Amino acid sequence: MFTILLHIKNLLEQASGENVFTAYDAIPIREKGKYFTILSVSGYEAMNPVYSDTSVYMPVKCNVEITVAAPVNTTYEQIYDYFYSNFDSVLDSICGISNRLKTIEIAPDSKLDRLTLKAVMNISAMKIIPR
Repeated sequence: MFTILLHIKNLLEQASGENVFTAYDAIPIREKGKYFTILSVSGYEAMNPVYSDTSVYMPVKCNVEITVAAPVNTTYEQIYDYFYSNFDSVLDSICGISNRLKTIEIAPDSKLDRLTLKAVMNISAMKIIPR
């Protein structure tokens, strides 16, 4: 699970050069910058493994949540434009037959005192464990 987050985090950082964090980073919000992105995983599901002589193949599915946080005075159009100008090419490269963008929602977050855009992607992957 964490490998999936780190891979997506690296891709988003390379594309945007912006502040991208996992939900598990213990960095205070005030140190994250004007705009920042938080990645988290929900609905992790491990499927039945497939065994070979040399490896165990473990199919997994999960939802990766990509949350962009912007100052509270940001407009919906500005945060949407920011998301697509920085992350559209990365999301296109990740999406395919088994990975796809599921939902996008924009809403104020009173806990963060920010406007947030949350995109949820369905991800399917194969974890390979040597025997």
